[in-house]
This record gives sequence, C-alpha cells and structure tokens, in this order.
Amino acid sequence: MSDQRITLKASKGLLRVAAKNHGEVSIRDIEIKMLLGYCWWYDLPVIETLLDVLEMTLKRAISEVLPHDELLLDYTVRTNDIPDDSSEVEIFFNGISADGIEFSTPSGLVLRGDDSRGLLQKITSFRRRLMRMFRGSCDRTIQCNYNLRPHITL
Repeated sequence: MSDQRITLKASKGLLRVAAKNHGEVSIRDIEIKMLLGYCWWYDLPVIETLLDVLEMTLKRAISEVLPHDELLLDYTVRTNDIPDDSSEVEIFFNGISADGIEFSTPSGLVLRGDDSRGLLQKITSFRRRLMRMFRGSCDRTIQCNYNLRPHITL
C-alpha cells in the first residue's frame, strides 16, 4: 500500500481536501457556499468553476507535501443534466501522480443540491447528461495543459 494518499470529504457547506505523503499532511478547505455566491455574483458557470477550484486546491495540497515538477490529474465528471441545470455532479478519479509517484485516491465524490427542474425537464434529462474525461498535466508554475477542456480563470 502506498503512503501517498488524497482524501476528499464533503459536508453541508465545506469540501475538505487532504494530501498525505509519508509523515507530511496538507489539509485545504473549499467553502462551497462562498463559491456559489461568487459564481452567482459574477455570472460564472458553477460546475466548471467548482472543478477549477478543486484542481487548484489539489495542486496546492500536493505541492505542500511533495514538491514536484509535473503533476497529472485524470478524472471523469458525470452530471444528471446539462451543467447549468444539473443538481448532481459525480467526480471519479482515475489517477493522480506527481513526478511519476502515484497517489491513492478516493473512488469518487458526489455533490448533490436541490433539484429545481420541472417534471418534463427531469424526464428528458437523459438526453442532456454530461460525461467527460479530463486529463491535465501541470508544471511547477501551476500552468496547466488540458487535453479536453479550456481552463477557466477566476
């Protein structure tokens, strides 16, 4: 069993990201309600912004416990509707590595909110569901090259 580990825990208004490398631990928090307010105020897409903040938090936590030159994040995102109307987001981690050192990751993270969609929209949502794989590599300066989506800057 590897001693490099990533742990994600979600509670009502907080997403806690913890990275561990042998004896060193880094814990970072994401305030979900503050992020939602920020997205509402600046009219930003919520899911894309959440993913960007999660990636930045993971990078920062891993950098604190394992200084590295290259970081690879590989994950899959699935929603129950188009991102703007979705009330559920599932993030499945396929792998996270820093300079070739693999981190054990949780199998997935599910975030659910209130579903305010109408009946017809719920019934037809199977046509609009989103499932995408994201793979990005980042160098030491935390500039990322993404294969499948552009990076949103806050």
